[in-house]
Amino acid sequence: MRMRSIRTTVLPLSFLAVSPLLGIGCGGSSAQNSNHLSGGSPSPGSDAGASTSDGGKVFTPVDAAGAGSCSFASVPADLCSALPTGKVSSCSQDSSGQPSQTGYLEIDVPGSAPTYVCATSWGADPSTGYEYSQPGTFMSQAQSCCGGAAMPAASPTAPQPSFGNLGSLHAPTHLKPQETQQPGSGPIRQDPFAMAVTDTAGGAAATAAIATWRSWAGDGKPHPAPDGTGAYYFAPNFPVNYAILETGAGLPVLVIGPEVSLAADGSTPIGHPTLGVCQAGGGAPIVLTAGELDGTTLTNHSGRFDYGPSITQDVLANAAKLFNCFGIQVTQTKYYPPK
Repeated sequence: MRMRSIRTTVLPLSFLAVSPLLGIGCGGSSAQNSNHLSGGSPSPGSDAGASTSDGGKVFTPVDAAGAGSCSFASVPADLCSALPTGKVSSCSQDSSGQPSQTGYLEIDVPGSAPTYVCATSWGADPSTGYEYSQPGTFMSQAQSCCGGAAMPAASPTAPQPSFGNLGSLHAPTHLKPQETQQPGSGPIRQDPFAMAVTDTAGGAAATAAIATWRSWAGDGKPHPAPDGTGAYYFAPNFPVNYAILETGAGLPVLVIGPEVSLAADGSTPIGHPTLGVCQAGGGAPIVLTAGELDGTTLTNHSGRFDYGPSITQDVLANAAKLFNCFGIQVTQTKYYPPK
């Protein structure tokens, strides 16, 4: 059974029903077959002047008003049933219940057989967990990760947006122990504050939510999830993370959430892989691109997903266009060269 969607979860103190529309046309017709933002593919500095560089990082101004009017294509009423979810398993456990050094991330895509990414090491430290040394290599059988014969599977593919590239679907380089239901086992944990933004109403709600999260920064207080459960802590300089997911029909879904900690001392943060859309968990096992929103600066900085040749300045520029299309203001991008 698929997990229940959190598509209506918006503000920590309330709920907002998000329109069944996905903003994916900026300044163009919604009749595009790709169902993505239309218009010319922007170069990294095409909107507002030249880029500047700082230690390899490239800053590029963005014309926040240049997104134009956005048209929206229909999306599934239940995003949880339309997006991939993930769960982690170890190949074995020792007598004390500790996971083996090897394991796998199972990626469940609606309408498709599961695929697996092999874990090659385990560490119980909150910054480590299961590491996936070849996150771009997918297997069709879990036993391929646990001593069985290698049974390769095709990498997930993403339809090319008409307006430009948003990246290629890829798995994380590691999952921390606190980011799964149990250390090294179970569904990927869901960031309870994560919001799926699919239109300008959702964008406005996200902007308001970010202001609320920022007001909690460094207060040392436990904050319950929007449903009133749990206790989560906001570090003084916690990042606002985002991930862009994609449905099987080729519709990108923007998910935004704060990087909260499960402990008051900030030692157990949950990050980008927890930006899913299902309340019961499953997270974001594969994304197009991910990064952080710092004020009105959008970056591609992610400890788990910022690797590989698909992470380009054009991808970040197009992500900025998506944010502005949804009414979340971005005036500058900060590009980190991929690992």
